[in-house]
Amino acid sequence: MRKTAIYFGAGLLLLLLLWAVFHQSQKKETTPKSVDAKSLTAKHGIASLPKDSTKDLGKEENEVVLHSPDPILKEELQTLKSRLAQKPDRETILRLLQEFTQKTFSSNPDTAAAALLEFLQSGQDEATGLDFIVGEAGLEEWPSLRAFVMDLLGKIDLGIASQYVLENVIPVKNSTSEYAVSLRILWGSGGAEEVRPELAEAWLGLLQKPDWADQPDAAWMESMDFAGRIPTALPLFVALATGWLADPEHATGKAEAAQMALERAARNHPVETMATLLENPAWLSQGRGPGIRGSLFARANLADPAQAKILQRYLSTLDPASRQAVAFAKAFPYRKFSASPGLSGLPDLQTPEEIRISNRAAAEFFRQALLAGRYPGLQDKITQIQARLSELNRVK
Repeated sequence: MRKTAIYFGAGLLLLLLLWAVFHQSQKKETTPKSVDAKSLTAKHGIASLPKDSTKDLGKEENEVVLHSPDPILKEELQTLKSRLAQKPDRETILRLLQEFTQKTFSSNPDTAAAALLEFLQSGQDEATGLDFIVGEAGLEEWPSLRAFVMDLLGKIDLGIASQYVLENVIPVKNSTSEYAVSLRILWGSGGAEEVRPELAEAWLGLLQKPDWADQPDAAWMESMDFAGRIPTALPLFVALATGWLADPEHATGKAEAAQMALERAARNHPVETMATLLENPAWLSQGRGPGIRGSLFARANLADPAQAKILQRYLSTLDPASRQAVAFAKAFPYRKFSASPGLSGLPDLQTPEEIRISNRAAAEFFRQALLAGRYPGLQDKITQIQARLSELNRVK
């Protein structure tokens, strides 16, 4: 009996020992190993990183999942490239791009992003024969296959797309269409909430490239849309726009693009736009400039105390006999805006109720100005504005 008990105890001890060893080995296998994200990125490319990992790059310990490019999508990309090289008609090209887009969205997002990124990193390209056209839902035409693939990558994985353009497109400035798509990607990855410094710097880089500005194409001019989204860049933009609007016949379409951009800036960032103009009275003073300058101040929403304060300063320095004063009096309250879509999306427009509130506030602003005898040289013009506002406020 004693021997049996000894054998039983030894067996139990052995079982416990085996269980402990097995449990420890399982724990080691399931514990994630620390991975150097930088070395993995250098070896396998950005596509090896999971979504949202770009913001953690540089940390020594990251749990990284490697993704191989979708082999079917890789083959489809090469087929698309070959078909484009055959120079088919426009309808066929648009159909081919749409079909590839559908296949991409039907694929696994991680492996699809890896395939698109691999193509971009390879340097391959093919002309599409299309224009650079922006629609309400985004880009509708792309001049090159690379611009199309880059735009598609931004829709699949903004994190990977943002890092790619910051490292490979923005610094080299080889293509206006790719650069414009890059701005759109950077705007999409957080710009709508708060303008990223990388976006502001990239947009200024576009303006500061003389050869692109000297011969602007559709992509370059569409990029002017961001002037209305990046208030810190307004001084440089208005300074450049002053020259274009002073001699619009020799500005090769830049004057029109600049005017639209300034209108959107006045809507999206009215205080910053008007303050920039006040601080630089020589800007927008020649050619079309005075009329546009007056119309920009005529967009002021006087229900906003900050805008009302700036308009008071503007009117106190305005020459009653100037073209600018005539333009201001003729336009106020100026509520017309281009509703066409831009690279940053549809423009922000006032609602009917906001317009009604603004008109009522403006009527009171100018009534008080006349009663107080402010802006004596502008009284006739203010009377005209009051009559216009009175008519608008009667319309429900």
